[in-house]
Amino acid sequence: MKDWDRDSLGVKKYYPVGQRKQSNATWLLLSENSVRLAPGETKNINLNMTIPHEATSLVLTNSMLFFTQVKEQKGELQKGVNMNVLLEMGIQIYHVPTGLSTGDLEFLAFEDKGLITPEGGNSVRKMLVKVKNTGQINKDAYVRFELTNIETGEEVPVKSIAIAMLPEAEQWIQLDLPAILKGRYLAVAILDAGTQYDLKIAEKEITY
Repeated sequence: MKDWDRDSLGVKKYYPVGQRKQSNATWLLLSENSVRLAPGETKNINLNMTIPHEATSLVLTNSMLFFTQVKEQKGELQKGVNMNVLLEMGIQIYHVPTGLSTGDLEFLAFEDKGLITPEGGNSVRKMLVKVKNTGQINKDAYVRFELTNIETGEEVPVKSIAIAMLPEAEQWIQLDLPAILKGRYLAVAILDAGTQYDLKIAEKEITY
């Protein structure tokens, strides 16, 4: 068991149990703490959550349950190849009291950081958008980007970025655009959190 949250870029950070105010790790109990699986075997593990009486505040709590392989495999896993594979899987656990505000996702900023050349890499045009989760529940969403040449109407394909946000969090989403483009472009960021939320749009004009 571990506590966890996300930093300003959305990267998970882990902490010992009890260090985070929103932790529920001490409420959890596994039916087994150690599991042995034969090849091809499936096993169910029960996870119970006991919510303390004093936990009356309307706050989402979370923790992370890790299943970690602790004994190296032996034998031939692939024909002609001997391999040792160690696996670890994390499961996010939430307690979401009824009555929490769903809130919304909102754009706070859209910034152009200009051309950046990573060490040993190719130059990119780095854009940043800042998103805030105004609700008391965690949210998953996609930030879709469109890049259009203002003079010619040519559209440049840009990938979508999946984000996950904890309650009342603010997060920067980084986008690398091609550095070889020339001219004036309109960059559009579209925040899509699902059918229950309105699409949010942010625009910024950039010149290469």
